[in-house]
Amino acid sequence: MRTIVAMLLSPLLVTPTAAAPADLKDAEAVLAYIRAHPDDVALVTRGISHNADRLAPVASVIKIVHLAAYADAVRRGKTKPDEPVSVALWNSYHLPGTDGGAHEAALQRLKPGKSVTLDQLVSAMIEESDNAAADLLRDRLGPGALRKIAHTRVSTINGEMLRAFGGCTLPADVCLKNYVKDAKPVRLTLPGFARQAAWSDTVARVEPGVLRKVLAGLRTDKTASRHLEWPMRQPGADSKTLLIGTKGGSLPGVISEAMYIVRPGQKPRETVLALRRLPETTWHSGMRSYAHQQFLVRLATDSVFFAKVRTALK
Repeated sequence: MRTIVAMLLSPLLVTPTAAAPADLKDAEAVLAYIRAHPDDVALVTRGISHNADRLAPVASVIKIVHLAAYADAVRRGKTKPDEPVSVALWNSYHLPGTDGGAHEAALQRLKPGKSVTLDQLVSAMIEESDNAAADLLRDRLGPGALRKIAHTRVSTINGEMLRAFGGCTLPADVCLKNYVKDAKPVRLTLPGFARQAAWSDTVARVEPGVLRKVLAGLRTDKTASRHLEWPMRQPGADSKTLLIGTKGGSLPGVISEAMYIVRPGQKPRETVLALRRLPETTWHSGMRSYAHQQFLVRLATDSVFFAKVRTALK
């Protein structure tokens, strides 16, 4: 997500060079991959509805469901943004070495004492994409609150990891509950890419069309949009010309993004993109380039490119 601010400065005046489908180095390469692998792509936006109703693994994009449940609870007065959350409890949800350093980065940014506010916890879930924050928030709000929004069960992220790679044979929620109760950090030994990718294709599954509706609601909610629009608070961002709210996600073999873009004088565009079963080299190239973000920005701002994408998915 760190590249999003650079995109705001000058991404739209450059015509990307076409790339081979196996190398996701730019927006054109993402389009080429979509053409070649339509069954492994979900794309839902105004004017395009490709695999919108098919359950797809979306990795951390599922966290917009957590955010929607939180915003709803705040709106209803069921919870308060300044409600304290023990840092010790937050830490007890963390699985070291499984989130790309997100948890540690969140702690470094927030510099908490013994507690953080619930709203700060939510910011860690969205900005750094901390899995521990998402699982703690889910427990705080109740799994039913998330099911109501996602129209399907949303499991605990770290619970699924403990069940898949930590030797726990119980349901994922129970695995995590026992782990939190023990309060003893465990560093999992993760298998190779192929096994992780096979697992990634089975978790955090939701209909992309449902996610797009959730995203549209979050855009107009003050509590939620403040969190999703965090890139606009970074140096160099100019919300007067291009307002972006976004949440990305990745697991081995999976890259996803939920993004809304608002341009002066134009209708907002909310888009959900999910790429699954990516080969290892393709996935790594996408993780380096953030080409999927470039793709979504061009989709929202370049009518010729949008037409090419829509034609590719007919």
